[in-house]
Amino acid sequence: MPRIEKNSDFVSTLATLPIEQQHKVAKKFISGVMHLTDNPRLSPLLELLKKPECSADDISKAHSIAQSVYVDTSPHSDITEFKYNCQATHFIAQAVLACTAPDNKGATTSHLAHKVANYCRMAQTCSSMGHGGETPDFANAETEYNRIAKDQIDIVNQFLESEGL
Repeated sequence: MPRIEKNSDFVSTLATLPIEQQHKVAKKFISGVMHLTDNPRLSPLLELLKKPECSADDISKAHSIAQSVYVDTSPHSDITEFKYNCQATHFIAQAVLACTAPDNKGATTSHLAHKVANYCRMAQTCSSMGHGGETPDFANAETEYNRIAKDQIDIVNQFLESEGL
């Protein structure tokens, strides 16, 4: 498989991977953003993300943890005090939910890793916004988005190489 150089190749390559490989890559994407949250309930997920294979019980536990964090960090309808670090945690939880969703019979999973990648990109973007002053500072957001997109492409290239693809 040729080396991925741009986002469109990234998306199409992820879509061709079997679901087991998408899960492995998605776990690497999530591992790359876990440092953006200080939510202690997500801490047990770090060990699960390091495991090469997870049991059904591990996946269920991760899904349950992520669901509770996702609900607690949702902006709901009141966004008067929109906290970008909290939203980074929300997107990390959403990435875990996408990665650990129970298999739905007949549902497509061809874009699982891509969804997880995008949630991780959103977490990075939210985390990179300045929190001082009256308005958010978007100065670093584009740079950080481009960095995480490149890191994710590197993750997939390394994964494909390690799998002999």
